[in-house]
Amino acid sequence: MNYFITETYLKTNTPITANVDVTDVTPYIATQAQLRVMPILGTTFYNYLLTKYNAQTLTNDEEVLVAYIQPVVAWRSAEDAVFGLTYQLKNKGLQTQFGDFSSSVTRSEVAFGMEHYAQKASFFETRLTRYLIANKDLYPEFTAEVNRDTDLRPMIDHCGCNCGEVCDMHCPCGGFRENGYNNSILIL
Repeated sequence: MNYFITETYLKTNTPITANVDVTDVTPYIATQAQLRVMPILGTTFYNYLLTKYNAQTLTNDEEVLVAYIQPVVAWRSAEDAVFGLTYQLKNKGLQTQFGDFSSSVTRSEVAFGMEHYAQKASFFETRLTRYLIANKDLYPEFTAEVNRDTDLRPMIDHCGCNCGEVCDMHCPCGGFRENGYNNSILIL
């Protein structure tokens, strides 16, 4: 199953190079799509859109929405891959990767790389959220009651600035809903 992006999209739109084995990155793609996109869309709409994406039956409006989703998944996957490709869990525990003509980096350099990619991903998450809120009428599955009554409700019910008003693009927060995640990274 493809989680809104392909190997080509990932390698063309992020610093993940052509020589990286995509099977080393694939677990991060699925995880980041679920961790970052599902809370924005809501579980029901996420599953609906993912099914249509894989069946290649998206409407024109849904294709536009997926174009907003793809950089989120790609950059969050790249962020996750920085750690996962530097340190891999082997049968002898967590191991640092290095080859004949490379040297391993420090933990602070790994954290820096992750934060660098996280900043880009955060921009695309905000962009996706604002697009979806401004165009929610195009996506009845997004605003449907069944999508609001799932384990991960979409960000249409909680105003990002908690002003108590009906949140839209004219709200002080710009229509942004908080998804409960922050972009802080803690590496011990």
